[in-house]
Amino acid sequence: MDIRLLLNIAFWLATTLYGGSLLAFVFLLAARSRVADGQPQHVLRVWRAWGPGLGLSMGALICFGVAGYWLDHGAFVWPLDTQPQVLTALAHGLFLLLWASSFHLEIWTLDPARKLDVDGQITDPAAYQACANKVTVQAGLNAALFVAIGVLLQLAG
Repeated sequence: MDIRLLLNIAFWLATTLYGGSLLAFVFLLAARSRVADGQPQHVLRVWRAWGPGLGLSMGALICFGVAGYWLDHGAFVWPLDTQPQVLTALAHGLFLLLWASSFHLEIWTLDPARKLDVDGQITDPAAYQACANKVTVQAGLNAALFVAIGVLLQLAG
């Protein structure tokens, strides 16, 4: 079997795992008060528990994407001579923004939720709700970036 085919399969599995779970959680976070039987904190707890899954799937997406780009181009260059090249460079730039935002979300935006959820008890419900709202907004931004990257890469061909 061709190495490029294996890389493509691995890349799309990682992309599906990362993007699919990100998009699903954005909808769950936004509707957390309606989907968690009166306990919306459960949605954020599951999101936090899935953090390593998001991180590992994004890492795999990067690894397989970088390897595939290298095999396709023989170097890490982003010429801007044609529209598809510009769209690809823009998509890769947005991915760097998504990567940074994902780190920020997982480390800093979620930190108050970790501190306010002690042994399954929310110590300050108002502060926890404010934190959950920030997590929802930033996760939504990440999902929008993910979709925008996909659209740009599809337009690039």
